[in-house]
Amino acid sequence: MASQSTVYAGAISAQAWATDKAMISTGSNSVTAQVILAGKPNENTDTIYSAPIVIPANNTRYMYIGVGNQLTIVGSNSTAAEVGTASSANSGVYNI
Repeated sequence: MASQSTVYAGAISAQAWATDKAMISTGSNSVTAQVILAGKPNENTDTIYSAPIVIPANNTRYMYIGVGNQLTIVGSNSTAAEVGTASSANSGVYNI
């Protein structure tokens, strides 16, 4: 039996993720993507990436998200699909 992934279209805000990776595909516009951590390893860390990742127009990129973390995509004409397996991305992550 084939597994089905969840696919989101267009801009999304703080969408909790159920797999380790995302496949983000763009159309005629570029988008930016950022991952918000489910927990904070230290006071100054809210995101995985120091700056949003730019995904050019007409492109497909795979990004590490991590189970339980939240994906935000700014821009339109794109899709984001949950891909891969679900590991314990929250393991060892804590709030101070």
